[in-house]
This record gives sequence, C-alpha cells and structure tokens, in this order.
Amino acid sequence: MSQQTTGAGIILCGGKSERMGRAKPLLPFGDEVLLQRVTRVLAEVVTPLIVVASPEQSLPTFSCETVVVYDRHRGHGPLEGLAVGLKALPKTIDTAFVTGCDTPFINPLFVARILSFLDGYTVAIPKEGGRYHPLCAAFSKSALPHIEKLLAAGERRMGLLIESIARREVLPTEWCDVDPHSNSLRNVNNPEDYAAALREAGIQ
Repeated sequence: MSQQTTGAGIILCGGKSERMGRAKPLLPFGDEVLLQRVTRVLAEVVTPLIVVASPEQSLPTFSCETVVVYDRHRGHGPLEGLAVGLKALPKTIDTAFVTGCDTPFINPLFVARILSFLDGYTVAIPKEGGRYHPLCAAFSKSALPHIEKLLAAGERRMGLLIESIARREVLPTEWCDVDPHSNSLRNVNNPEDYAAALREAGIQ
C-alpha cells in the first residue's frame, strides 16, 4: 500500500456520459465497476475520499470510507463538482487531488507526485503536449472563491479557472519515473476507449 498523503481525494462522477451512451461510474471493470476501481486506488494514497455525484444518481457501494455529496445545480459541469468537493473538505485539510470517475489507470504514485508540487500554489496541474489536465490535478481549497465567482457569472470552462489562479505546471519529465506512459491521464470517453482499456487491463 502506498503511503498516505496529507491531501484528500475528490472524484467527480456527475457527468451525463453522453459519448459513452451509459453511465460511466457503473461500467464493469473486472470484479468491480469503474467508480469503485478509482476510489479503491485513490484510497491507497489520499484520505478522505469525496465522491461528487448528480442528484438522484445511482452509485455503487464502496470498499473504502467515502463521503458522497451532490451537485447543487444540474448541468453546471465539472466546475460545479469541484466547488462542491472542495466545500466538503474537512476543516483540517486544505488540499485535494481531483479526478473523474473514468480514469481506470490512475496511479497512486502519480497522485502523490502531483500533490507534492502544490505547496504555495492554488493548483498543481499536469501539462502534456501543450494541454492541461484539470481533472487529474491537485487543488488548494483557496481555489474555491475563484470557482464560485466563475459559476456566478455563468462560466463553465475549467480552462478559464486554471488560467486565473496561481498554477504549478507539472511536465511529463517530473512524473515519468512513476508513470512513464502517462496512463494516469487517460480516461474513457466512448465505447472504443472502454473496450481498449479492458483489453489493456487483461479483462477482455
């Protein structure tokens, strides 16, 4: 088991899964479903775990201690989920690693590495090929006022948040020793991605 960090884990699972055609959190992945897999892996390195779901969403049971909270408003995207997750952090914890429920190859050592770069910043965010990965990043609770301001203005873009806060860009050379193929950044957005992930995991 990986050593626990001082950060929490936030898993966003309230999306509509339109490209997948069925609920991604409940996709079978071996003897568990995708959301169970992600929470189980994150539990190796962060605590507590906060799952942010949409109201009335069906969720599986969890093998680790997990707090479930719900979006306040439907259809407001990952910014809403991030705000709800950060608000749910215990008073004693100011940082969290944030990911979606569709990252089957998330690596605990990668999670710990990204969190280690957060000190003094509002976000530590992987950047690969010129692209940010805000749903595989570490956030400080100090991001919350910025998120709420954007939401109040009707903004939904995660990219605008990242550009407006103090960020530590983390490049592949800084995680290649723990995740050389950057598999932690991979998510499954459609049936083809899902089938490929099952094959690579030796499940199908």
